[in-house]
Amino acid sequence: MTSFARKKQLISYLFILWGQSKYVSESSENIYDLQTCNDLDRHMRYALSQLSDEQKKIIRKEFMEKTSPNWYLEYYSRSSFYRHKKQCMDTFIRCLHGRKMVK
Repeated sequence: MTSFARKKQLISYLFILWGQSKYVSESSENIYDLQTCNDLDRHMRYALSQLSDEQKKIIRKEFMEKTSPNWYLEYYSRSSFYRHKKQCMDTFIRCLHGRKMVK
């Protein structure tokens, strides 16, 4: 598996966890679960806040909304899109690493 594919898989997994943690935090009374969910939420929101608007759009469309696979064609060429996507995934992971969420 390439480095790009691993990063994409990691970010996809984190957004799935984040979505599940929001559900758990609404339905759980366990303090440990609530703290873990709040920490994940805080880390994810911080990492997203560090991205540029263009990077946020790519993350949102690729990992949060999961729109059609070719949504980017009206904004970028294929090579340009993958260059931007790689850069925003790197930035996102670096922000999480800086917060000691990803080691």
